[in-house]
Amino acid sequence: MSPTPQTTLVAPVTGEVIPIADVADPVFSSGALGEGYGVKPSGECAVHVVAPVTGEVTMVAGTGHALGFKTDDGLEVLLHLGVDTVELEGRPFALTPEVGDHVSAGDDLGTMDLAQVVEAGKDTLAYARLFALLRELGVEARLESIPEPVTDRGAAHAVDAFFDDVDSS
Repeated sequence: MSPTPQTTLVAPVTGEVIPIADVADPVFSSGALGEGYGVKPSGECAVHVVAPVTGEVTMVAGTGHALGFKTDDGLEVLLHLGVDTVELEGRPFALTPEVGDHVSAGDDLGTMDLAQVVEAGKDTLAYARLFALLRELGVEARLESIPEPVTDRGAAHAVDAFFDDVDSS
Protein backbone atom coordinates (compact mmCIF):
# COMPACT_ATOMS: atom_id res chain seq x y z
CA MET A 1 0.00 0.00 0.00
CA SER A 2 1.44 3.39 -0.98
CA PRO A 3 1.64 6.18 1.59
CA THR A 4 -1.16 8.78 1.65
CA PRO A 5 -0.09 12.16 0.21
CA GLN A 6 -0.09 14.86 2.87
CA THR A 7 -0.94 18.53 2.41
CA THR A 8 -0.14 21.03 5.14
CA LEU A 9 -2.67 23.82 5.61
CA VAL A 10 -1.39 26.96 7.32
CA ALA A 11 -3.35 29.68 9.09
CA PRO A 12 -3.17 32.54 6.54
CA VAL A 13 -3.08 35.28 9.20
CA THR A 14 -2.22 35.55 12.89
CA GLY A 15 -5.22 34.73 15.01
CA GLU A 16 -7.73 32.18 16.27
CA VAL A 17 -8.59 29.27 13.95
CA ILE A 18 -12.33 28.55 13.82
CA PRO A 19 -14.46 25.89 12.10
CA ILE A 20 -15.94 26.80 8.71
CA ALA A 21 -19.43 26.56 10.27
CA ASP A 22 -18.61 29.67 12.36
CA VAL A 23 -17.69 31.83 9.32
CA ALA A 24 -20.10 34.78 8.85
CA ASP A 25 -20.38 34.14 5.09
CA PRO A 26 -23.40 31.81 4.65
CA VAL A 27 -22.12 30.38 1.37
CA PHE A 28 -19.00 29.10 3.13
CA SER A 29 -20.41 28.32 6.59
CA SER A 30 -23.14 26.04 5.25
CA GLY A 31 -20.47 23.57 4.15
CA ALA A 32 -22.22 23.22 0.80
CA LEU A 33 -18.99 24.16 -0.96
CA GLY A 34 -16.83 21.75 1.03
CA GLU A 35 -14.45 21.73 3.94
CA GLY A 36 -12.52 24.73 5.17
CA TYR A 37 -11.55 26.84 8.16
CA GLY A 38 -11.51 30.47 9.24
CA VAL A 39 -9.06 32.61 11.16
CA LYS A 40 -10.10 35.59 13.25
CA PRO A 41 -7.11 37.94 12.87
CA SER A 42 -5.53 39.25 16.04
CA GLY A 43 -4.46 42.87 16.30
CA GLU A 44 -5.88 46.12 15.02
CA CYS A 45 -3.40 47.16 12.33
CA ALA A 46 -2.11 45.47 9.21
CA VAL A 47 -1.52 41.73 9.39
CA HIS A 48 0.76 39.65 7.23
CA VAL A 49 -1.08 37.28 4.91
CA VAL A 50 0.71 34.00 4.16
CA ALA A 51 0.12 31.17 1.71
CA PRO A 52 -2.21 28.58 3.25
CA VAL A 53 -0.71 25.74 1.15
CA THR A 54 2.28 24.91 -1.03
CA GLY A 55 1.34 25.13 -4.68
CA GLU A 56 0.65 27.31 -7.67
CA VAL A 57 -1.24 30.60 -7.47
CA THR A 58 -4.18 30.05 -9.84
CA MET A 59 -6.21 33.21 -9.21
CA VAL A 60 -5.69 36.69 -7.77
CA ALA A 61 -8.84 38.80 -7.50
CA GLY A 62 -8.39 42.27 -8.96
CA THR A 63 -9.61 43.67 -5.66
CA GLY A 64 -7.04 41.64 -3.67
CA HIS A 65 -9.69 40.10 -1.42
CA ALA A 66 -9.22 36.52 -2.67
CA LEU A 67 -6.52 34.20 -4.02
CA GLY A 68 -6.68 30.69 -5.45
CA PHE A 69 -4.08 27.94 -5.10
CA LYS A 70 -3.62 24.41 -6.45
CA THR A 71 -1.35 21.91 -4.73
CA ASP A 72 0.64 19.15 -6.45
CA ASP A 73 -1.92 16.72 -4.98
CA GLY A 74 -4.71 18.48 -6.90
CA LEU A 75 -6.25 20.23 -3.91
CA GLU A 76 -7.71 23.60 -4.90
CA VAL A 77 -7.92 26.21 -2.14
CA LEU A 78 -9.63 29.60 -2.16
CA LEU A 79 -8.32 32.08 0.40
CA HIS A 80 -10.87 34.81 1.09
CA LEU A 81 -9.81 37.86 3.12
CA GLY A 82 -12.68 39.42 5.04
CA VAL A 83 -16.42 39.14 4.51
CA ASP A 84 -17.86 41.27 1.66
CA THR A 85 -14.48 42.99 1.25
CA VAL A 86 -14.79 42.86 -2.55
CA GLU A 87 -16.78 46.07 -2.04
CA LEU A 88 -13.63 47.81 -0.73
CA GLU A 89 -12.05 47.69 -4.21
CA GLY A 90 -8.64 46.56 -2.95
CA ARG A 91 -7.89 49.42 -0.56
CA PRO A 92 -7.04 47.27 2.50
CA PHE A 93 -4.87 44.79 0.59
CA ALA A 94 -1.22 44.95 -0.49
CA LEU A 95 -0.62 41.49 -1.94
CA THR A 96 2.29 40.56 -4.21
CA PRO A 97 1.64 37.13 -5.80
CA GLU A 98 0.68 36.74 -9.44
CA VAL A 99 -1.06 33.91 -11.25
CA GLY A 100 1.50 31.21 -12.02
CA ASP A 101 3.73 31.94 -9.02
CA HIS A 102 4.73 28.93 -6.91
CA VAL A 103 4.46 29.45 -3.16
CA SER A 104 5.23 27.38 -0.09
CA ALA A 105 2.87 27.15 2.87
CA GLY A 106 3.70 30.09 5.13
CA ASP A 107 5.27 32.29 2.42
CA ASP A 108 4.49 35.97 2.91
CA LEU A 109 1.90 37.17 0.35
CA GLY A 110 1.55 40.76 1.60
CA THR A 111 -0.71 42.54 4.07
CA MET A 112 -4.34 43.21 4.94
CA ASP A 113 -5.09 46.47 6.77
CA LEU A 114 -7.55 45.42 9.48
CA ALA A 115 -8.32 49.01 10.49
CA GLN A 116 -9.54 49.85 6.96
CA VAL A 117 -11.71 46.74 6.88
CA VAL A 118 -13.25 47.53 10.28
CA GLU A 119 -13.76 51.22 9.40
CA ALA A 120 -15.73 50.09 6.34
CA GLY A 121 -17.98 48.00 8.61
CA LYS A 122 -16.72 44.65 7.27
CA ASP A 123 -15.65 41.49 9.09
CA THR A 124 -11.87 40.87 9.06
CA LEU A 125 -12.16 37.07 9.12
CA ALA A 126 -9.84 35.23 6.71
CA TYR A 127 -11.12 31.87 5.49
CA ALA A 128 -9.98 29.07 3.26
CA ARG A 129 -12.23 26.77 1.30
CA LEU A 130 -10.98 23.43 -0.01
CA PHE A 131 -12.52 22.82 -3.44
CA ALA A 132 -11.72 19.12 -3.73
CA LEU A 133 -12.76 16.95 -0.84
CA LEU A 134 -9.63 15.68 0.83
CA ARG A 135 -10.89 12.14 1.21
CA GLU A 136 -11.79 11.89 -2.51
CA LEU A 137 -8.22 12.81 -3.44
CA GLY A 138 -6.77 10.44 -0.85
CA VAL A 139 -4.90 13.38 0.67
CA GLU A 140 -4.37 13.70 4.40
CA ALA A 141 -4.46 17.35 5.46
CA ARG A 142 -2.77 18.75 8.52
CA LEU A 143 -3.43 22.32 9.67
CA GLU A 144 -0.59 23.86 11.58
CA SER A 145 0.52 27.19 12.83
CA ILE A 146 3.60 28.82 11.37
CA PRO A 147 6.59 30.35 13.16
CA GLU A 148 6.52 33.62 15.09
CA PRO A 149 5.91 36.48 14.40
CA VAL A 150 3.33 35.59 11.75
CA THR A 151 1.11 33.50 14.05
CA ASP A 152 0.60 33.44 17.75
CA ARG A 153 1.00 30.52 20.10
CA GLY A 154 -2.75 30.33 20.74
CA ALA A 155 -3.34 29.16 17.17
CA ALA A 156 -1.79 25.74 17.82
CA HIS A 157 -4.48 24.81 20.38
CA ALA A 158 -7.28 26.03 18.08
CA VAL A 159 -5.79 24.04 15.20
CA ASP A 160 -5.89 20.85 17.27
CA ALA A 161 -9.55 21.50 18.13
CA PHE A 162 -10.34 22.17 14.45
CA PHE A 163 -8.96 18.83 13.34
CA ASP A 164 -10.70 17.01 16.18
CA ASP A 165 -13.96 18.34 14.67
CA VAL A 166 -12.95 17.35 11.10
CA ASP A 167 -11.87 13.84 12.17
CA SER A 168 -15.18 13.22 13.92
CA SER A 169 -17.28 14.12 10.85
